Amino acid sequence: MTVEELLAWISQYDVWVYGLLMAYAIAKTGPLPMVAGFVSTAGALQAPIAVAVVLAGTLIGSQVRFAIGRRGSSWLFERFPGFAPWLALGAAGVDRYQRLLLPLYRFSKGTYSLIGLGAGASLLPWRRFVLLDSAGALLWATASVALGAAIGQLGHAFDPRWAAYFGLGLLVLGMLTAAAFGARLKRVLLPLADEALLAAKSRRARPMPA
Repeated sequence: MTVEELLAWISQYDVWVYGLLMAYAIAKTGPLPMVAGFVSTAGALQAPIAVAVVLAGTLIGSQVRFAIGRRGSSWLFERFPGFAPWLALGAAGVDRYQRLLLPLYRFSKGTYSLIGLGAGASLLPWRRFVLLDSAGALLWATASVALGAAIGQLGHAFDPRWAAYFGLGLLVLGMLTAAAFGARLKRVLLPLADEALLAAKSRRARPMPA
């Protein structure tokens, strides 16, 4: 299948492609919205619609994660002891740096579920989570699609290969920056996560009231 044939297929089945974008955004925060922005410059998709479906999907995903963390954190601690330290790490991070993490965590690979579940397990009120998380969701959805569209426009103006190299370079740079930031944040939060984990174990060890 040539590029032209692929773009024609996307344009023909755009409703299904938008549905795939929404499902993808519910599940994770990867580069697919940026690809949608890139494709939109060829007319196969509409960038505003792509932003809307990505935004809706990522908000649904974060709310589901928050609800699981809020209502099921004790069960998760008990049933998945290997995951418990990571859940405690996410909760400690949200309690300590919520104004920084919640607007930006979607830009870091591997933190969508960690912070979403951790926010539910933390002391953060739901209304504040909605406010900060929605701002971050709008920022991520808009920036991802817009960046892809900008790279697509660059490809139309210059050699498409250089546009692809530029996009790949930005992706690698973003991943390296996020990894360095995540490693630093992990070192800062580990003592707090250990305290949260010990507190959760202590609560579980208490006898149930008669």
